[in-house]
Amino acid sequence: MSTPSYQSLSSATAGSDWMKGVPGGTGLGAMSIPGTHESLSTFGGDATQTQEGDSTQAGNLAGQLAAGIRAFDIRVRVVGGRTNAQGDYLDGSYAVHHGGYYQHAMLGDALNRFRTFLTNHPGETLLLRLKAECTGKLDSCTDDLTDPDAPLQYDENGMAFPTPPSGDTRTAYRKNLFDHYLMLYPDLFYGPSVAPPTATGKQTEVPTLGAVRGKLVLTAFYGPGGGDYQRGLKQASDLSENKSASLADGDCGTNTDSTYHKCFVQDEYSVPNMMAIASKRDYVRRHLDRQNSDPDQDRKLYINYISGTSLGAYPYSVASGCAAGICTSQGVNEFLLTYLNQTTGTHAPVVRTGVVMMDFPGGALIDRIVGYNFFKSGAGGTASPNESTRKADSFLRKAIDQHGAPDALRVPQSYTGGHFGAGGPFGPTGYQSSFTYDNAVTVIALLTNHTGTDFTHAIALGDSLLYAQDHDPVNDGRIRASYLPTPFVTTLGRDYPVGTPYIGGWSVYTGNMAWAGMAFSHLYQATGDRKYLDGALRAANWIQANSADSRGAGGYTGGYADTSAAADGSGLVQRTWKATEHNIDVGAFFAMLGKLDGDQVWKNRSDNAFAFVRTMQAPNTSLWTGTGPDGVTTNEDAVPEDVQTWSYLATLDPAYAPTVDFAAGRMAATDGEYTGVSFGAVDTSGVWFEGTAHLLAAYRARNAPGDAGRAAVLTATLEKAQKQDPNTDGEGIVASSHDGLDTGQGDFYYTSLHTGATAWYLIAALGGNPFRL
Repeated sequence: MSTPSYQSLSSATAGSDWMKGVPGGTGLGAMSIPGTHESLSTFGGDATQTQEGDSTQAGNLAGQLAAGIRAFDIRVRVVGGRTNAQGDYLDGSYAVHHGGYYQHAMLGDALNRFRTFLTNHPGETLLLRLKAECTGKLDSCTDDLTDPDAPLQYDENGMAFPTPPSGDTRTAYRKNLFDHYLMLYPDLFYGPSVAPPTATGKQTEVPTLGAVRGKLVLTAFYGPGGGDYQRGLKQASDLSENKSASLADGDCGTNTDSTYHKCFVQDEYSVPNMMAIASKRDYVRRHLDRQNSDPDQDRKLYINYISGTSLGAYPYSVASGCAAGICTSQGVNEFLLTYLNQTTGTHAPVVRTGVVMMDFPGGALIDRIVGYNFFKSGAGGTASPNESTRKADSFLRKAIDQHGAPDALRVPQSYTGGHFGAGGPFGPTGYQSSFTYDNAVTVIALLTNHTGTDFTHAIALGDSLLYAQDHDPVNDGRIRASYLPTPFVTTLGRDYPVGTPYIGGWSVYTGNMAWAGMAFSHLYQATGDRKYLDGALRAANWIQANSADSRGAGGYTGGYADTSAAADGSGLVQRTWKATEHNIDVGAFFAMLGKLDGDQVWKNRSDNAFAFVRTMQAPNTSLWTGTGPDGVTTNEDAVPEDVQTWSYLATLDPAYAPTVDFAAGRMAATDGEYTGVSFGAVDTSGVWFEGTAHLLAAYRARNAPGDAGRAAVLTATLEKAQKQDPNTDGEGIVASSHDGLDTGQGDFYYTSLHTGATAWYLIAALGGNPFRL
């Protein structure tokens, strides 16, 4: 019986060249790689068979390679081996075994197949886990190895027999025999993975795909019983219990379940009966969760064995959930495919699987694992993370997790501590609002930093914005100005129907809608998940239906503001003014949609928004804030910083390059050790750290002569704010350098930690640009 997840290898569509589409700079630890456990085991009956087909002369490897399998597990026995007391190689070879059963293939057969495949498909790489199989016990095998120089021994009948080599001699011989294979296949292996151990380090770091294309990578070489022969890849672990665990002996202290479930390798193979398959499923799930919650997972190669066996549950039973034609449990293969296909909110998000070692894999399961490699680059920045950006990233992830479990919909508080903290004017819990704009920028920032846990948190926050859109009381694609994070979704049905998001600010502003749409666009670019494009299109259609304007230079109006005293949405009033900022946002968002959706109408509408922006440029190159309520008369009351830098970031048009310098000069602000810009010219007594990050991003994008030095000054200011502001936690960025910084538009900024400021800092420091895909 075959199913999409079980024993349907030939139905896989991943193909022989799927790795060619993965960027060469991707670390193997950042990939999702399907593999097989006991890759050549098809002989010996139900207790030992783990794969489809006939392994004679490694023939079934062709089918696995064509299906997309790229990681292999081969167990070997010494045959015809001769050595001396030092363990030197004199003769012999490796035969492929599963326990005592010869699998009708030699190691050379497999290596020949691997070499031919990589020659024909040089964009691929293959991973090999090699293990010396024979323990000499009854349920195993015994190496055929003698020492011709050793004196003979005699049994009780006087019959002579060779003296078996000592354990140390056998170990040395096995290693030397492997070196003999390396001589026979000099160009096949990735060199650092098979280099002998040295005094400075026994194994090599996890490489990038580009470094190993066309090569066979040895992940580990084990002796019988799992002893580490110190070849292969090591792991870079930040856990305090273990600074440099290897794939073989990577015990992460309290992060270990048992001997067979180490930090990086889950191989809980003992499944004593059919009922115990549930426990094996749980081990598989927990290892996935462990990997996807590791902020440093890109540099580590996680390996998840979904196989298992015993006399009470054969390998095919564990994989399929069936025995003797009767299915009594969900097999591990079906469980994993179902788990990977479930949507966010059902369980902790999965953005990669690591290496998955399978018995009897099905085509759909192989394809699902391969599919994780094509999360696109999103808003990936051009600079490398450092200690400061890692801390900023940590702040954002912690803020998202503060009010919800890892598998829950959740939104972060925009401001914490200081003026907005607990015990002040906002009561015992502090200021609770979670602003849509801040959340959108946070999603894009996490995608810019581009690690596994960033993806999971960006997805969780993006899914929460989608939920708010889909469950709004009006349900016409709108997203409100802010929500409450605790709880984000109602459960009592007192103020709203059960399942409604708690709305904090009922206003629906065009700029916020465009920022949410940009976040959805980046998520679609990064994941390929259609739901994000659908959410973006709903937001865009709302903007077009409610804000498109034909007066004057066209463009888009401000949306709807809640003017009701009860702040309950009953007093929404249309804002007929047109903001330069909103039109920059809409222009950038619609340009993204034109690229993603392929419909020319979005490009035309983007051009309309940007045409309005051009009419707002003054003779001194600065941009006015927008128009009055008539949609025509220019509003010259204030000149904000954001439209100056955003106009250049959104368009990269040289016509707006001078506006960057205008912002740097007209809004320049110095406050003690901090040097940056304020919100506007009305109050330059303090530094607005979000705006300073806008300017930093613009300098990095423009890269004109002198911009690098200017960027360095702003970076130093933001890092100081992160480290030493009285209200910092050492990771986030506060909104401003002192309390009460006046925007000139009726709002004030305070020295409170701010997700928006931190997100903009992360984007800018990494060389990202939220307005561009």
